[in-house]
Amino acid sequence: MIPLSRAFFVSLLRYSACASIALVNPAIAQTLPSGCDMGELATLPLKWTDDMRPISEAVINGRPVPVMVSTAEAEAVVLNKKTLDKLGIAVRSSTSTMAPEDARNPTGNYLVREVSYAMLDDFSFGTAKKKDVTYRVQDFMDDTFGVRIGAGTLLQTDIEIALDAGYIKFFKPKGCFRDHLAYWDPQAISVLSTWDVLKRDPRILFNVQVGGKTVSALLSTATPHSYMPQAAAERLGLSASSPGATREDPLPGHGPEQPVWKVPVSGISIGALDVKDFDLRLMDLPHSGEIMVLGADFLHRYRVYVAMSQNQVYLSPIRTPRAVRRGSVEVIGTPTQRNEQ
Repeated sequence: MIPLSRAFFVSLLRYSACASIALVNPAIAQTLPSGCDMGELATLPLKWTDDMRPISEAVINGRPVPVMVSTAEAEAVVLNKKTLDKLGIAVRSSTSTMAPEDARNPTGNYLVREVSYAMLDDFSFGTAKKKDVTYRVQDFMDDTFGVRIGAGTLLQTDIEIALDAGYIKFFKPKGCFRDHLAYWDPQAISVLSTWDVLKRDPRILFNVQVGGKTVSALLSTATPHSYMPQAAAERLGLSASSPGATREDPLPGHGPEQPVWKVPVSGISIGALDVKDFDLRLMDLPHSGEIMVLGADFLHRYRVYVAMSQNQVYLSPIRTPRAVRRGSVEVIGTPTQRNEQ
């Protein structure tokens, strides 16, 4: 039996994979050496929230719902309880035990938790169409989104994240192990990536230098700003007292004693790439480890190709930024509101 995340991804790509056999993108083919086939599988078009996070669309039981596309979340597909309540879809619960080494467990101990799930008559995202499926449910703090698609789906193959151009593309290269895969920019730099070899966590990490000190980083398409836990930032010489630091409102759900500090950082490098004039948000995040999260503000300045096939991440500065129109997301109304329409 194929695991749920794998089955969903296979369904997402099946149609596009067949189409790609007959049609190869000539712009890509011209930049690659003989014998290297990028194997372009699918393109996921994106729109934007008001704070410039990318969104897509899924359909639940015939109703379109906004999708949060999140490379920083480990789970493949998660549904928003508020959305399901508005659609009249029942949510069921059970208990499960989470091991200390589970990436979703911040405590370091065995954790018994309640797990909610919902059975859908039909669900579609991109080219994937599933019937009679069951997915996990969470009560999202941000009810703008009805579904979250995470790394368990997005990082099954190579992925190009092009927020400047308004899309995400999926690839399955063949014969390209040592070739440069950032086809749009021969000068793009590449750095080694790592992930959990036991596949308990599908997210990838890579090293970033801040002031000559190394910290691990991951990419987050669903986070408006790039951030670091305050404890990790202090090791790198960054704090609320750093030059130019300004105080911002706390995160939703946090009290006024837990402010966010925006700190200008000039000495960031990723391999041979120097990141200039960049702001990091410092936050009080317990159990978050020492990981820098590079959010949508970073991804609107740099196009990224995550080469799962090579254990590499390619990064390329966007030299001519496009004017991207800020958007809005229509939140699904309550049953009463829908009946009045």
